[in-house]
Amino acid sequence: MKRRFIYLVLVLLITLSGCTSEKIIDESKKENIAIPVGGADGEILERSENISDIVVELYGIDDATTIILNNTAIIGLKIAYDQKLTDETIKIIEEKVISYDDSLTEVIVTDKDKIFSEISDIVYDLLQGSSYDSLVDEINKIKNKIK
Repeated sequence: MKRRFIYLVLVLLITLSGCTSEKIIDESKKENIAIPVGGADGEILERSENISDIVVELYGIDDATTIILNNTAIIGLKIAYDQKLTDETIKIIEEKVISYDDSLTEVIVTDKDKIFSEISDIVYDLLQGSSYDSLVDEINKIKNKIK
């Protein structure tokens, strides 16, 4: 009986000590995947992010993503659960965005999830170092989908 108890305790100790080992990760070996965007691309991203921040402050809007193409801001929205995107809301968004950035002459707004994701993907690609010029065709396609 004592032998069984000793074997049981021994097995438990081995199991517990094996499960509690820590993995030490060398911080110097971690890969930095963020690449700073410079020049005009960085300015466009900054303007886009500021516009998204302004739009999210409005009541009933949970999330916003923006990309700027020439003098047009294309904005994807996630509307709050109990809200709807109305013409009045779109008008308010247009006024706020144009008053913030007077170089914009057109604001296009959508609440379609797929387009929101497409805009977010483009912004992500730009943040990862993709050239703005290489994404112009995709941005135009999104613009045409909304209109």
